[in-house]
Amino acid sequence: MALLILLFLLPSPLHSQHTCSISKVTSLLEVNCENKKLTALPADLPADTGILHLGENQLGTFSTASLVHFTHLTYLYLDRCELTSLQTNGKLIKLENLDLSHNNLKSLPSLGWALPALTTLDVSFNKLGSLSPGVLDGLSQLQELYLQNNDLKSLPPGLLLPTTKLKKLNLANNKLRELPSGLLDGLEDLDTLYLQRNWLRTIPKGFFGTLLLPFVFLHANSWYCDCEILYFRHWLQENANNVYLWKQGVDVKDTTPNVASVRCANLDNAPVYSYPGKGCPTSSGDTDYDDYDDIPDVPTTRTEVKFSTNTKVHTTHWSLL
Repeated sequence: MALLILLFLLPSPLHSQHTCSISKVTSLLEVNCENKKLTALPADLPADTGILHLGENQLGTFSTASLVHFTHLTYLYLDRCELTSLQTNGKLIKLENLDLSHNNLKSLPSLGWALPALTTLDVSFNKLGSLSPGVLDGLSQLQELYLQNNDLKSLPPGLLLPTTKLKKLNLANNKLRELPSGLLDGLEDLDTLYLQRNWLRTIPKGFFGTLLLPFVFLHANSWYCDCEILYFRHWLQENANNVYLWKQGVDVKDTTPNVASVRCANLDNAPVYSYPGKGCPTSSGDTDYDDYDDIPDVPTTRTEVKFSTNTKVHTTHWSLL
């Protein structure tokens, strides 16, 4: 009898008061349940939870329906949870930041209906091989999209049409061989684009449109310099001060332009911007007989640009980019 009473008095291992730490961040209640060997959502999370850390647990699958009663939830961290499946069958009307990085997701469901207020989505370091055409439909508030370090081989046309407020797009370290010609159409606020370390051979004509992109990363691709590269070559010459070489641990604002980092895989790694284009037809139908000696020196001075920064509690994992 005494043993039964003792067992009754012992705290439940799933009780959130004993499993998770609770603190206050500005006006939001932050609950940290990281690395607690959880296999499911703790039973007694505070109803007014605004920031929820569930990273480094063994959740396997996750459904947004399990959080619909948390009407203050703004930040959700599900990184390193061994996720193989995400279900968006419950609406989280205030969620702005979703971190799904470092999991085993091979696909994503449509997100817009369940996450209409989302501004930052991190699905980096997963196993995404493709994206469905409407996966971002309804994400009209999205400003940052991180898809680096996946297995993406192509992107569906119109993928980013719903995300007109997008400012940062990271597609680095995938297996992209080509890009849809209108991928960046309508993204007037885009200020940072990561495309390095893919298998890209060229850029479609008109790809960048009239966008003023302060920070672009294009190195470590398989750029093939022939007549099809002339649009890209011209863009590099015109935007030399905005092309950078990504370095681990260095903020983009502290890097120096390096347009020469974009190199021809078929021409002994010569810089793409200096490709002569001998014999290539010009837009007027004539033949272009450029020579390397005719290419002007690329300026190395940095132009000052203004762009947005995210000062919220979201932290993106860049260490393996």
